[in-house]
Amino acid sequence: MTPEPTSRLARLRAGTRDAHDRIETVPALHRLLAADLTQAEYVAVLRHLHAFHAGIEPAIASELEALPEAAAMLDGARPRALARDLAWFGASTLPPPVPPPLEGIAAALGGLYVIEGSGLGGRVIARHLTASLGVADGAGGSFYCRLDADSAKRRWQALTTLLERSDADTGQMVSGACTVFHAMESWLRTSEIVAGMTRPFEMREAVTP
Repeated sequence: MTPEPTSRLARLRAGTRDAHDRIETVPALHRLLAADLTQAEYVAVLRHLHAFHAGIEPAIASELEALPEAAAMLDGARPRALARDLAWFGASTLPPPVPPPLEGIAAALGGLYVIEGSGLGGRVIARHLTASLGVADGAGGSFYCRLDADSAKRRWQALTTLLERSDADTGQMVSGACTVFHAMESWLRTSEIVAGMTRPFEMREAVTP
């Protein structure tokens, strides 16, 4: 019998494993590592990522006002980097989707766990994008190819420390994290990104874990 995970981080990982795995099946994200990735596809993904982060990060930050060190991690760096990339390609931004409901510190910490985690592990994608499309930090690749990638690891370490010492309810954290995972998945499963996808985005159907 597998023992119950004891650390807050381990319980978050276990509780969100299915939602995390579903994100990895999103065709639009798979295309970022495709040998025949086109610039148009890349820009479409950037537009959707920018809209998602621009909408959800302020919503999470507003619930974390009582935890300034957590709210500070939502400083707009990700939307700004994505906006720079879109400007490099001369592409417009999309209106942000309505963020899912995340009420209370525990749910918001779960959401922050998802947002910060999304900044890890991008180096493989960055190398592929540089090789296939020639993007770089400051040249269409500020989000994925940023030169300060090590800072993402430091922020992650700071977040995990904060999570472990928080007295917020772990179950509510897991619920908040799943809500954000589901919202992200639904937003990225859009026919505008990759042709042939089967269902349109409906945020109100996607926010319930």
